[in-house]
Amino acid sequence: MTKKQTKSKIKILLVEDHEATLKGLRSELSAEADFEVAGIATTSEEGLNLAKNLHPNIVLLDLHLPDSEGPKSLTESFCALQDTRVIVFSGDARAAILQIVLQTGVSGYLLKSEPIAKVADAIRQVAAGNVPVISAELDKTQHPKVTGAEQHLLTLLARGMKYQEIGEKRFTSPETVRKQVDALLDKLGVESREALIAWAVDNGYGKLDPAP
Repeated sequence: MTKKQTKSKIKILLVEDHEATLKGLRSELSAEADFEVAGIATTSEEGLNLAKNLHPNIVLLDLHLPDSEGPKSLTESFCALQDTRVIVFSGDARAAILQIVLQTGVSGYLLKSEPIAKVADAIRQVAAGNVPVISAELDKTQHPKVTGAEQHLLTLLARGMKYQEIGEKRFTSPETVRKQVDALLDKLGVESREALIAWAVDNGYGKLDPAP
């Protein structure tokens, strides 16, 4: 009689700063027979250190951690880990944020409104290589694409440049820059120029190479 081979469990690292959410995830996911919650962290630094030591298959990652420099930088740092896939678990349903983090290489983006059964299913899908896995509420919407020229504009805004300076940099008039900013406000659903600048800074655009 051949001995039945035991299937290895999916090793998961939870990185979440909300205590109730973290406890709930740990309890519910640990109850799944094919899962092992190998560790928990409440900051990005702690999460990265644990990931390097534990080598999890999956990191379930909150986007807005207290020591994070923004969603883009955060997901890039975790996606750089070898043999580990990253699933964002966030309450942030903004299409522009989804687009930014998908470009960094995450394997999934789940909203915190998802039932635990959906989260567990997504973990299994990602572990099996079926990526990306995105919450249906997000996946069914049309996501605005931020072009290279728009990313360049966001980078200059995040660096505190005025319309006149941006116009000189982009070989155009300040009025044209103003119109481009207005178009971005509509596209990203942001209410004011100041809010757009804050959004660009929060998402790491000020650190990008400002090449057009």
